[in-house]
Amino acid sequence: MKQDPQPAVAREWRAEGDACAARGELDAALQRYESARALDPTDALVQQRLAATLAALNRFPEAVVRYHEAIALDPRDKDSHHGLGWTLEQMHRLEQAVDAYREATRVNPQADGSHNNMGNCLQALGRFDEAHEAYRRAIEAAPQVPLYYRNFVQSKRLAADDPVFLAMERLVVDAASLTPANQAELHFAYGQALSDVGCNDASFDHFLKGNALHRAGVRYNEAETLGLFAHLPELMTAELLASKRGLGDASQAPIFIVGMPRSGSTLIEQILASHPQVFGAGERTEFGEALVNCIRRDLDDPLRIDIEALEEVGAAPLRALGVDYLRRMRNALPELQSRAQNDQRNPAANYTHFTDKYPFNFINLGLIHLALPNARFIHSSRAPLPTCLSIFSRIFHDVPFSYDLGELGRYYRAYDALMAHWQRVLPEGVMIEVKYEELVDDFEANVHRLLAHCGLEWDERCLSFYQTARQVNTASSAQVRRPLYKTSLQRWQPPRALLQPLLDGLGSELAAAHRHETGEVEASGTEHRS
Repeated sequence: MKQDPQPAVAREWRAEGDACAARGELDAALQRYESARALDPTDALVQQRLAATLAALNRFPEAVVRYHEAIALDPRDKDSHHGLGWTLEQMHRLEQAVDAYREATRVNPQADGSHNNMGNCLQALGRFDEAHEAYRRAIEAAPQVPLYYRNFVQSKRLAADDPVFLAMERLVVDAASLTPANQAELHFAYGQALSDVGCNDASFDHFLKGNALHRAGVRYNEAETLGLFAHLPELMTAELLASKRGLGDASQAPIFIVGMPRSGSTLIEQILASHPQVFGAGERTEFGEALVNCIRRDLDDPLRIDIEALEEVGAAPLRALGVDYLRRMRNALPELQSRAQNDQRNPAANYTHFTDKYPFNFINLGLIHLALPNARFIHSSRAPLPTCLSIFSRIFHDVPFSYDLGELGRYYRAYDALMAHWQRVLPEGVMIEVKYEELVDDFEANVHRLLAHCGLEWDERCLSFYQTARQVNTASSAQVRRPLYKTSLQRWQPPRALLQPLLDGLGSELAAAHRHETGEVEASGTEHRS
C-alpha cells in the first residue's frame, strides 16, 4: 500500500501540526512542529506554536524556552508575549508574567486579554492600583467581554457613576445578544456591582439569573458526590485510623487548611504565612494527584492502595503516598527545596512548615492522616448562610455544586456531617476548628491558638498579616491585605421565600441554628484569557 508522501517544507509540517492541535491531538502536533522547526529554525510562528503546545501539555519550562526563541525571531508578535505571560503564570512566576503581558500590551495596546491577565497577576501580588488600571484598559479595549467586568468588580467597589459601572449597565440592556455563558458572567458582575452600591434586591436577582445560566453548563453528579461523603465514615473508622497510626511519612512540615470555600481559609493561611518559618503554598491539588497515582497502580503493585480495603494496607504504600505528595510539592514549589543553611540569600532555608489550603482536602483527611501522621489540620468554618450566600455570588471552576441553592445547601449539610466525623475519629491534637466569627471577634487569642496547634513559636508579625508581601491567588486576595473589622460579620440576606431552597437543603438543624447569622460577601477570584 502506497503511503502518503511526507511534507517536504516547514510550512507543510506546521499546517499538519495546526490540524492536529485543532483536533486536540497535542502529542502529534508537537511532533509535527518539531519537524517544521528542524527544517526551518528561523520560523517564528513554528516556535510560537511549539511553545503553545508544550504549555498545553503542562511542560511549562520547555514552553518558556520556546517562547523566548519565538520572541527573539519576532519581537512584535503579541501572541508570543501573551503566551509567555500565561505560561509563567502557571509556574507562579507572577512578576515575570506581568513583564511579559506588559510587553504584549506595548506591542498592541488593544490586547485586551493581556491587560486582563496582567490585572489578575498584579492583584495576586497585592498591587491593586496597577491591577485596576489594567482591568480598565481591558474593558476599554473590549467593552463587550463580561469576564473583564467580573474580574474588576470582584477586586474593587465601584461607584454608580464610575465609567466601568455605566458601561456594564449599558451591556446588561443588551444581554440577550450574548451567549448564555457570557450572560452568566455579566449577571455575576452586575450583581456584585449592585451589591456594592446597596441595591441588594436587584443584586440578588442578577445572582439568581447568573447562577441559573451557569448551572446549565456545569456537570455535577449530586448523588455520587453525597454518596461518597456518606460512605467515607464507613471506611475511615476510629479503629482503622488507630490501628495504622504512625505508618506514613513522618514529616511535620505540612499544615492542611480545609473547609468550605468562602469560610476564611485564605485569612488563616495569610496569618500563618506571616510567620518566618511557614511558606504559604496556596491551594494545591498535589495530594489528590498522589492519591490517584496510588489507587491506579497495577493490582500486584505492593504500593497500590485499595480504598475499599484499607484494613489490608500496610506501612509501605502509606509512606509512599506521603513521600509522593511531598515530592510533588517540592517539585512544584522551588521555595520548598532544601537549601544550604548558611545561604543567607535564600529565606527558604528557614521554612520548617508549609500550608496547603485546598479546601476540598476535607474529603481526604483520613487518608492524609494515614500518609502524613504528623501533619496538622485546620478546619476553617463559617456559619452556613453567609458561607453559602458568598459562594452563590461568584463563579468558580471547581465548585460545581454552588449554582443551585438546593444543591448548595445539601452539599454544605453533607460536608458538615463529614467534618463532624473527622473530628470524632482523628486523634486529639491533629485538627482544630477555627470559626471565622470567633477569629474576627477575638483575633489575638485565636492566632495564639493557631500557632500553638502548628508547633510554632509566637511571632507578632502574624497579627499584622495584612502587611505580609506574598502571592495570594485565591478569591480573597484583596481582603487579606486589610486589617480585620467586626463589620465583616454583617451582610444582607435575601427574603426567606427566595432562600427557602437553600434552607431546605441545609436541613432544619443547620438552618435553625444559624438563621440569624450574618457575614460579608468577599471579593471573588479572577479568570484569565489564555
